[in-house]
Formats: sequence, C-alpha cells, structure tokens
Amino acid sequence: MFITPQSVQAETAYRQERTKREFGRATARRERREQAAKPEPRHVRRSLRPTHAA
Repeated sequence: MFITPQSVQAETAYRQERTKREFGRATARRERREQAAKPEPRHVRRSLRPTHAA
C-alpha cells in the first residue's frame, strides 16, 4: 500500500472526526449524569403558606 499525500490527509481527517465525535459523547454523558444527580427544584412558596387547621 502506497502512502500518498491524499491518503495521509484522508486518514488525518478521519481521526480528527472520530476524536471530535468521542469527545462530544463524553461531554453529553457527563452532563446527563450531572442533571440526574440534581434533585428536582421545589416550590418554595408552597412551604411558606400557612397550613390548614385540622
């Protein structure tokens, strides 16, 4: 197999694209994990309202 400038360019472009795709997946995965770790926001006003006398 001969190494031509075009084949080197193609290989470099392929590697860069693969690296970019892998980096994007890792970032998205980390963000999803962080979102799952955060509790749901609570309504503060509801806890400040007076309760009904039973």
